[in-house]
Amino acid sequence: MPSFDSLRRSLGVAILLVVLALCLRLAPISNESVDGDELFSRRVAMAETSQAWNLIRQDLVHPPLYYLVLKVMLPKRNPASALDIRLLSLTAGTASIVLVILAGCIEAPLRGPAILAAFLLALNKTHIFYSQQARSYALFCFLAGMLLLWSFPMDRYGHKWRYWLAGTTLMVVLLYTHYFGVFYCAAVVFPVVLTNRPKRLRIHAAASLALAFAAFLPWLYQVIPVYRNKSGVSSNLEWQGLTTLYDLKMTLADYLGIPNFSGATSLVLLLGAALIAVALLPALRGENERLDSRAKITLALMALMPPLLAFILSRWPFSLPIFGERHVLPSILAALLLVCRGLWRLASWVPKPLRVPILGIGAILLSVLQALPLWNSWPGPSREPYAAIADWLRHTDLDFPVYTTWPYGIGEPVAFYLERSRRIDELPVDPAKLPEKCIVLYRPEARGENAAMDRLRDRFDITWEKYYSAHNSRWGTRLLVLQKRNAAGHPYQRVSLNRGLPSFR
Repeated sequence: MPSFDSLRRSLGVAILLVVLALCLRLAPISNESVDGDELFSRRVAMAETSQAWNLIRQDLVHPPLYYLVLKVMLPKRNPASALDIRLLSLTAGTASIVLVILAGCIEAPLRGPAILAAFLLALNKTHIFYSQQARSYALFCFLAGMLLLWSFPMDRYGHKWRYWLAGTTLMVVLLYTHYFGVFYCAAVVFPVVLTNRPKRLRIHAAASLALAFAAFLPWLYQVIPVYRNKSGVSSNLEWQGLTTLYDLKMTLADYLGIPNFSGATSLVLLLGAALIAVALLPALRGENERLDSRAKITLALMALMPPLLAFILSRWPFSLPIFGERHVLPSILAALLLVCRGLWRLASWVPKPLRVPILGIGAILLSVLQALPLWNSWPGPSREPYAAIADWLRHTDLDFPVYTTWPYGIGEPVAFYLERSRRIDELPVDPAKLPEKCIVLYRPEARGENAAMDRLRDRFDITWEKYYSAHNSRWGTRLLVLQKRNAAGHPYQRVSLNRGLPSFR
């Protein structure tokens, strides 16, 4: 067990890292508009319980626990604000950094690596993004981290029934938060069942996983009819398509951060793979701090198994459109711990005078890899700036009807910031049904939405336009002010606007 002084130092470092993480997540959050998925979370959390349950079932993509926890946390009287619905993710995302530090308190060989890993996690652009978003992924990451911590002292507490009750409960909670929780549950159980551990531990570990899955069956029974009616999850996830090898490389490399230069993805991936390989090598003769083999296998499985299995399931013959960086976000915790452990072991192999310089150079390099992507996009926005579109609509003198090609993803977020002061309707298929003057919001890069706009160009002239986009996003929204051509086919004079808000590019 770590000494009191060690725990006190760890607590001090944890406080500093939590403050850093909160600053990085809260400082730019006012620039980040809510999206359609976040408003779905809000709608579910604010609905009556029976209606909320049905919405979650019909959505099919996520189990219900996140939404139920969010429902409990939201204010009861006033409508929930953007910050209200994001508070759960902000809390879970910041708490995940504390979990990484605690991993070093439990496993002595991870003590130094855990501090660096927690710092890297605080800087990670992807983890910051999902810590700011009212969706289940930050909570999912936190719960998977809790399960990882639970697995470390198994040899010490495996004889206590309370230990297994806590582990089984964690697995159930994880499964009810995200379907991919099954991969992370398996990652902590397989190293026990498949290695030379006492028979009692193997039986208890297998029983915990079986009981957790049995407790999850009632929810599966609820959604099977919906799954059949919708012919699987394609109706909800088909938009993201089937993954490629490059998507897998990007996901794994993004745990370390990908700078913006040619070949950065491959370079970062090779660096991470090399350090993880060093971390997993058998202990050398005379090595002082040896990480238990079960802990090493658990970390390796949590870091690599979920992304690889999700990739395999997205390929033929399964062809399930389920691979996404957000779905395997918890793997970042184990990946960073292994990378930092590899750096520590590498430094321990060189002569003593060189150890501190090697550690310092390695820590700076890893920190720069995380900081550069964050710096290049700071302070955002990382999400499409729907609030800016609403601000323009609120202040313009043009009282024209507003239409959009994507009611869920554009119409609802813009209407949220307008506080329902203006209607935003779905663009009709027949252009003849549109009024003489109107405003249209659409995404030029979305093929179907661009095709819908092509049908309007024969009848309407664009009298004014503005493009709104997040940082480095190809899915920006264009706002068009349209006016029908006169009978002679001549265009009307372009609208003159005295006030205009700057677009985000």
